[in-house]
Amino acid sequence: MFRFISFIKFYLTANNQHGIHSPFVYDYITKCLYQNKKLKLPISLKLVVKSITYFKYQSIFLVGDYKASEEVVEWHCPDISFIENNADVVLANISDLSNINLDFRNGSNDRMLLLDGIHKNKRNLESWKNLKSEHNVRVTIDMFYCGAVFFRKEQAKEHFKIRI
Repeated sequence: MFRFISFIKFYLTANNQHGIHSPFVYDYITKCLYQNKKLKLPISLKLVVKSITYFKYQSIFLVGDYKASEEVVEWHCPDISFIENNADVVLANISDLSNINLDFRNGSNDRMLLLDGIHKNKRNLESWKNLKSEHNVRVTIDMFYCGAVFFRKEQAKEHFKIRI
């Protein structure tokens, strides 16, 4: 029931590309997320593959259950390296975030954190809200099924809800 109510709240407050005033986020949405690539993958894997291609990321850290997806990611992005420290993109379930040591103060300015299951239950949604309040977190994009976090120092702190 929580997930259904959370979806209704999300849907009523979320935008598409027309409500976005950040050039970075607008380009990411229109040139990456809304591109109709025929990928038969779960939503989070589809978004990470599209993001790797769009941002030309070189390395990825797959956390928890996503470690089993290494072959799928490598098939779609053959030039990607799988590392644990200072990866360009991190894919994890938000409930696994407390089990890994991510230093938000260090690392690439263009690093992306893609977190699955942010609206799955109250605890995950609370973790998402806490993450958004971190000082170095600049841009968050809530897509209901998952959320993207960016650490771009040159960008004002903004939070978006996007229907994908």
